[in-house]
Amino acid sequence: MAAADGSPADPGNISVEERAEAADAYDQGTSAYLSERYELAAHWFERAYRLVPTSTALLQAVRAHHKAGNSIRAANLALQVRDEYPTDERSKPITEAVLGAVQPTHVLVQAECEKACTLELDGALVRHPSFFVTPEVEHSLKAAFDKGETSTFVQGAAGSTKKVTLTAPASPSAPPIPRWAFFSSLGATVALGAVTVWSGIDANNGVSAYESAARSASSPGINNGASPTPAEQAQSLLDEGREKERRTNILIGVTVGMAATTAVLGVFTNWKGESRDAASKRIEPSIGVSRNGGALTIKGRF
Repeated sequence: MAAADGSPADPGNISVEERAEAADAYDQGTSAYLSERYELAAHWFERAYRLVPTSTALLQAVRAHHKAGNSIRAANLALQVRDEYPTDERSKPITEAVLGAVQPTHVLVQAECEKACTLELDGALVRHPSFFVTPEVEHSLKAAFDKGETSTFVQGAAGSTKKVTLTAPASPSAPPIPRWAFFSSLGATVALGAVTVWSGIDANNGVSAYESAARSASSPGINNGASPTPAEQAQSLLDEGREKERRTNILIGVTVGMAATTAVLGVFTNWKGESRDAASKRIEPSIGVSRNGGALTIKGRF
């Protein structure tokens, strides 16, 4: 299939089987043309071109459609021959004659997509971006891009040329923050706060035991050799206390970060169900956390 910019398929991507099918289709078209079955001949020549794009197959399709009385289809294919094979001198007399008969009574549309697209005219696939339409009639033109579609209408007087540029739709905005996200964050913050409080109490509970062991370690006493000495007990309790303190500090940092996230979500949650377009014009928050602290960044669009 040709792209919307009119470029034919890459010959390097054509398989041996496709070449064989194209040759068979071309032979079928030639046989039908010689038998004056021009509609059938045009079908086979177009099939041969779709399989293996060549100026010969496309030009034969122009001739067959012209003979069959399909003047607009013949002219559209003649435009394709002219645009894709501008150096093919043998095709020019035929394409110029076909185009000269159609252009004064129809509208020439020259469509252009800013990105690769597939065109549809009135619901039918368009394989080349230049084509004729009937005059004084509103025609629907749609371009399908990788992400989304764009549509417009084309209308003109006989003999006129209409140039249409189709732009890919903008990427959809991120959805607004739902209410459940705020309440989930709030629940997580409360849970982390409870764990942090427990951790702080647990760490403080070990202080008196450590102080008692420290006093014993500095006092003379007798050790039977089987139990840890007061100094060892004090060191063990000190290490345990430091671990609990470290755990509590980490929990405090995480809880503070979670609380900040919850606060931001509370501010920017879509409580009233307003559209994202309206919300996106204001501000967008983001949070960063590191060992040295955190950062809250707010970007605004007006």
